[in-house]
Amino acid sequence: MKIAGIIIGIVIIGMIGCYSAIIAQDETTPPPKPVDSEQVMPNDVKPSSADTPGTEVKPSSNIGSFPFKVGVVNLAEVFDKYGKFKEFEKILESERKKEDLLRKEILMNIKKLREEIEVLSLGSELYREKSEELAKEQARYEYKTKAWNEYIRNRFNEHAVKMYKDIRDVISKYAVDNGYTFIFKSDPALSAIPQGEDFSVQINIRTILYAPKETDITEDVIKILNK
Repeated sequence: MKIAGIIIGIVIIGMIGCYSAIIAQDETTPPPKPVDSEQVMPNDVKPSSADTPGTEVKPSSNIGSFPFKVGVVNLAEVFDKYGKFKEFEKILESERKKEDLLRKEILMNIKKLREEIEVLSLGSELYREKSEELAKEQARYEYKTKAWNEYIRNRFNEHAVKMYKDIRDVISKYAVDNGYTFIFKSDPALSAIPQGEDFSVQINIRTILYAPKETDITEDVIKILNK
């Protein structure tokens, strides 16, 4: 406590000394001469005028004191409720059912060939023929499965890109028409029961951690898209 008091005392004395020196300098130093503004100011610099209006940015009413208007859109919900996208999903589902029937026929033939081979002698000519036929059917099934997965992935991605462009165009026009400065992508709710890597992925892809309800324009975007 004594040491702290000594230190405080030294600081106060130093402040008083500096203040006294400043006062003494002000008393001895002559006042500066007035400067002619026309001589000092460059020719290309104009003095400010009281008649010149300043640039004033008014804050948005729904964002408190921030000088811009912000909105958020839940893209997952938009895709889920977009009529054209739902129709496309129905078409894909119909194609998937037809493909499943074709592959089911191949699987039934594979099962039949296996049953026939089980009762044949290993060295017989018929065993060899049936084994080759079985191998071809298995390769056929694997090829159709791989080709279908690639087809559906490319078809879905191509259509999703087009739908996403439509959604962005609607959001951009909505932002301009309603005076928004920024529209951010919000995120669907996290899973109720987080588990391992799935939960980590959900956290890493999130872009908006919080947004007031009044900034959410998701429903407005969906209504415009489905007109």
